[in-house]
Amino acid sequence: MPMPVPFDQDRFLAGIAELRGRPIEVLPSAVEVPCGLLVSTDATDYILAPGNTSSLHRQHIVFHEIAHLLCGHGDGVTVPAPVLPGLPADLVRRVLGRSAYTDPQEREAELVATFLTQRLAGPAPREYSGELKGLGEAFGGPSR
Repeated sequence: MPMPVPFDQDRFLAGIAELRGRPIEVLPSAVEVPCGLLVSTDATDYILAPGNTSSLHRQHIVFHEIAHLLCGHGDGVTVPAPVLPGLPADLVRRVLGRSAYTDPQEREAELVATFLTQRLAGPAPREYSGELKGLGEAFGGPSR
């Protein structure tokens, strides 16, 4: 999958949506919890992310849920109707919350989310100065 250069979240999500053949919508979660939720219907993938956290943490949560899509986690998962009251059972094809995954899937999603977050941040500066340089040297990092 081609990565936008420079990395841009909206273009990246649009590319994934195009590959999957349906849109991806990122929505604020109505419940204030420190994790995201992925709901996939036949027509749209919805990512619910908390609004009560930092923008960087929220971005990582979105990337974590995207990673589950990219890695195919939860394909074939069935969800009992009471999980999503108010939505017709045939509308919801898949609901993915943290409790629906095995530990290896969570680790894989976290790893992919970390890689995506690093792409968003861009490369590290070539030179550090002041306190950052001192911290790097104190912990055995390269003296940039």
